Amino acid sequence: MNIFFKSNMKDIAQKEHAYFSQKHHADVALTQAKRQCKLMMGKPETLLGIATLGAYKGAVDAKPKAKRNQALMAISRTALLSLFQ
Repeated sequence: MNIFFKSNMKDIAQKEHAYFSQKHHADVALTQAKRQCKLMMGKPETLLGIATLGAYKGAVDAKPKAKRNQALMAISRTALLSLFQ
């Protein structure tokens, strides 16, 4: 019985090690993805693209003032969030 217990304990230790290793790699990948998204959203060409898209939607819509206000709010919210993070 002692032989089976030792092999089971060794198997459990290996599975725990594999689990924590996968968890660490997933955390590192998530951190890198968040960092890349922050860097992408902080680029001037990305912010300009968002503003241009909002202006285009506002120009071709039946209610341009509401769309323009919505686009300006989206731009300001994006800029503020990028400053605080």
